[in-house]
Amino acid sequence: MPAHRYRAPTANGAVLAEPNFDAVPGLVEANRKRLDCADVLVGGLPLRELRTLARREVLDLVRDSDGSAGSQSLLNDISLSPDAPLLLAGHQPELSHPGVWVKNFALNGFARKLDGIPLNLVVDNDTLKNPTFRLPVFKDRDPNSVRLETLAFDTNPNGGELAYEGHQVFDPQLFDSLPDRAAPLHANWGYEPLLAKHWPSARTSAGSETAPRTRKVGDIFTALRGERERAWGCHNLELPVSRLAQTKAFARFVWHIWNDLPRFREVYNTAVAGYRKANRIRSANHPVPDLAEREGWSEVPFWSYIGSSQKRRGKPLIRAGREFIWRLEGDSFAKPPIPSNLDSFIQHVSAYREIRPRALTLTLFARVCLGDFFIHGIGGGKYDEVTDTIIRDYFGIEPPAYQVLSATLHLPLPAFASTAIDLHRAQRRVRELQWSPHQHLSADQHTPPEARALAAELESLTAHEPQRGAHAARREWFRAIQRVKEQLRPLVVNQVPESESALARVQSEVDANAILQRRDYSWVLYPEETLRPFLEEMRDRASQ
Repeated sequence: MPAHRYRAPTANGAVLAEPNFDAVPGLVEANRKRLDCADVLVGGLPLRELRTLARREVLDLVRDSDGSAGSQSLLNDISLSPDAPLLLAGHQPELSHPGVWVKNFALNGFARKLDGIPLNLVVDNDTLKNPTFRLPVFKDRDPNSVRLETLAFDTNPNGGELAYEGHQVFDPQLFDSLPDRAAPLHANWGYEPLLAKHWPSARTSAGSETAPRTRKVGDIFTALRGERERAWGCHNLELPVSRLAQTKAFARFVWHIWNDLPRFREVYNTAVAGYRKANRIRSANHPVPDLAEREGWSEVPFWSYIGSSQKRRGKPLIRAGREFIWRLEGDSFAKPPIPSNLDSFIQHVSAYREIRPRALTLTLFARVCLGDFFIHGIGGGKYDEVTDTIIRDYFGIEPPAYQVLSATLHLPLPAFASTAIDLHRAQRRVRELQWSPHQHLSADQHTPPEARALAAELESLTAHEPQRGAHAARREWFRAIQRVKEQLRPLVVNQVPESESALARVQSEVDANAILQRRDYSWVLYPEETLRPFLEEMRDRASQ
């Protein structure tokens, strides 16, 4: 497995698109032909029939949605033809940064160009690790005052990590007060962030102390993002992964893997090992742990969502036979068995709604069994190097192509003048005053004669370096050079305080810029006049 290194753009406004936008239409068509012609059974159906089933179920779910994520707006604009290209992207329902959000606008642009269906998968089965977000804080033009401030938008009284699909707003007062707490921190930014203007709609969704908390954090953030997308001309379908996992097509996919687990585990673990080798990774947990087998129990590449307890999720372990006996990792007791008969299995999984995909099985299902093209971010693109190997070695087909897309957009805050190049120069000057003082002697006629003589002696010594085998001569030569440099240092010592002061100033400005110009600040911290044109340009590039 060759290692592919995707690097996030560093320049403001820069875009990473591999392959480029022009190549996508041809790749979509090639993917469709490849998948439609694949001679492989998945979940008891030819792949083409499973893809037709998955697409029909997904579009039915969208039609039946209440429109809270903007799906109804798109339903009014286009015909959801089962023959249209189905284009996919996906991300957790978080307050993401613009480099993530560009995927949604490119998705919409490609759908316009190809008369396709743009579907964004809301990965609500992932965890909300920390209900906080960060913003830069500074005073006047003092680089030493620049720091990161962390603000909480909710609490997690249960402890641990909760899946977005189970994380309700626990503290509406804390949630409601976020813009008020942020206001004094960005008062000197010179603009009003979107947070101040659009958080009221999030407050309405979250409820209050006197109203029931009927919405979840993931739903609220998805609605906030969707409102801006529609206002800015980007109409995509939205489907939470928790609902995708309730379809019969997904249940067939799960049954296929559970029923063929020894072979799938071998391919999966081999693919992960190949990725680690290609990328020189020693950690057994990166990019994902191996699927384990111990004491007769086999780990499956899915999560079990435990909704009633609002726990994160658990790793299912199974024993195959006439029934799938299963339990969660860490539990000593087994859960009610699941029939291994295909039809009964589908009915059980669809009805109980406990099984969720992990990262690799989500994109495996989405790329092979559902969509015609997937737009990844950098992390997803790296993950899917493993998925490509699984598709090739397990299903015996060439993996469908995907795009890796990311971008960098800085907050429109004033930066300091110093750059990394300036820092390198300042560091080098301080080092040279210690170890190469002759390079900083004044070149004019005021240089003392003894300084010129020492510099000439050093030049002569440097030009007459003894051969490598002459150890004694080389030791004497080295001592002579050090003796001359020690005599030269007092002649430049007056330059040291100024150089060290300059280094400290440049270092503080570079450190401040590293905070001010981070690429991962949430989109709610940007002004519309900066963010909207950037995203609309991404949509337009994809649609041309």
